[in-house]
Amino acid sequence: MVLGFIFLIFVQDKNTELILDNALGTILTLGVPATLPIYLMVLLFDIVMVAVRLSSSESSNEKLFFKRVIFFEIGFVAIIVYAWLPYFAGVFT
Repeated sequence: MVLGFIFLIFVQDKNTELILDNALGTILTLGVPATLPIYLMVLLFDIVMVAVRLSSSESSNEKLFFKRVIFFEIGFVAIIVYAWLPYFAGVFT
């Protein structure tokens, strides 16, 4: 989850230009946007794995916990996608 908050902190603007002059600029303008799709796929896979674990839970407390985890992760994915959508729309159009 910490990595997800880092992605939210360093959201790129749709007019962001690639900076290759220094290491930090390169990481922020090239590395972060390149690793975001990987992170989202891992997060979506985790949602599937939590759903599998939810289906095998016997306790109602466990089921409630795993349902909350699923809703939180889906909301988190939606927030990240919404925040980064203008950047990737600018890149691919």
